[in-house]
Amino acid sequence: MGVYDVHLVEITLDFGALMRFLRDKGMIPRWDDEDLGYGIHTWLVSAFGSLSPKPWRLFTTRGRPPKILGYALHDAKDLREHLLAYAAPGTMRVLLQSDPETSILSKPMPRFLPGKSLAYEVLTVPVVRKTTVDEDGEERGKTVEKDLFLHHVEKHGGRAQESRAEVYGKWVRDLLEREFPETKKRAVDVHDARLEGFRLVRQVRYTHGEMRNRSRILRPQALIRGELTVRDPDTFSLLLEKGVGRHKAFGYGMLLLRPAR
Repeated sequence: MGVYDVHLVEITLDFGALMRFLRDKGMIPRWDDEDLGYGIHTWLVSAFGSLSPKPWRLFTTRGRPPKILGYALHDAKDLREHLLAYAAPGTMRVLLQSDPETSILSKPMPRFLPGKSLAYEVLTVPVVRKTTVDEDGEERGKTVEKDLFLHHVEKHGGRAQESRAEVYGKWVRDLLEREFPETKKRAVDVHDARLEGFRLVRQVRYTHGEMRNRSRILRPQALIRGELTVRDPDTFSLLLEKGVGRHKAFGYGMLLLRPAR
């Protein structure tokens, strides 16, 4: 067993039961262009507590049950035991056929040696956090998120010096090639970071308490694909565990891997 053992977890859901779970929580789903990140995050925490996979990503295919793929430090056995011991019946019902044995699966991720080439894919929210200012240029203290590309345009006086694809690609490359304080090493060398999908997504957030006020936030969603080479196995495992960018608890930042071409 290594220092940073990571498991790939697969969870199969009953979509109708998930909707009923969210209604019971006062989180009314809407059939529009919202994502389900906050709702699934709520279910994951109800089901698995601190053992919840993060980062994770939802996969939906017409005619098939939705699946969650995620990275976790705990395997399927640990997740099932926590669910059976602590989760409410309504939480368990969200699993396909209410069956933890067949609906929660996992495998340990292999140890990728230095020099291993891989193709990757990551769904991200490319934003930067900014402190708002008033008309006199004084900081108000409120922190907001801004689309990285719009931030780039703003920094250059309203004229873009790079394309949206270049801005997002450089951002992902920098995140993947960052040095981790735990190992004082970089995980990978990135050879390519291509923007292969972009849209604006309406995300929903709820306040806590009995009266759950609902707000909708419009954020950019970018799908980035490319190729990389592993530099350090332990740091690469940390990269998988920690994910890429913000909103990793809500369905973003999971690094999916394939054989390099």
